[in-house]
Formats: sequence, structure tokens, C-alpha cells
Amino acid sequence: MKIQETLSDLLKELTNKSPILGAAVFSIEGLPFASRFHGGTEEASVAAIVAAIHAAGDQTVKALRQGELKSIIIQGDLGTTLVISISADYLLTITAPENAKLGLIFSDAKKTAREARKILHKAL
Repeated sequence: MKIQETLSDLLKELTNKSPILGAAVFSIEGLPFASRFHGGTEEASVAAIVAAIHAAGDQTVKALRQGELKSIIIQGDLGTTLVISISADYLLTITAPENAKLGLIFSDAKKTAREARKILHKAL
């Protein structure tokens, strides 16, 4: 099974068992790798935006001497987006509705990021 298919299955499992609406693995360069977003999502555009947000967050934690960037939470009126570092090269991005419990989605996303790290480490 290809690595993208394995990651896609992992993302499908995540979106099926929790209130998470969509999930994707992007490279830190802003390229889509695997995703389970709802139809109409411009995957390439979102990947580029997430990479830019991650770069800004990374600069911020370094400037403030807070260690390595682990995650970013973006909250809007209609939902929450989490960006979690999987490794030095990949990011997990998830979206959830505004009424989702942040602790639950964060816990599920962190577990998925750990699993994705294992998959990527074995394959690359």
C-alpha cells in the first residue's frame, strides 16, 4: 500500500470517529500529501496557507525562546483549525465545527499525528 493511501486511511479513521470535519497531511513547503477534506476545499491553497502560518508560528516561538513549535490553534466564528507538527517536514491540519470540544479534537489530532509520524518514519 502506498504511503499516501495509508495516511488517507488514518485520516479517514480520524474524521469518522470524532467531530473532526476534515484532516490533511501537508509538507512544510505547502504541498498536499494526503487529505480527507469535504468537497470544494482547495487543497493546494489550504496547504500553502497552512505552511505560511506554520512558518510564522515557528519564527514566533523562536523569537520568544519557547522551544520548538508543536501546534497552532485557529478559531473562527464557524469552526476551529488545528495545525500540528508531525515531523520536521510534515504537518497535520484538522478542521472542526465551532461547537466541538477543543480538548477532544486536540487529543484525537495529537494521537493521529503520532501515528502519522510512525508511518512516515517507516516509509521515508
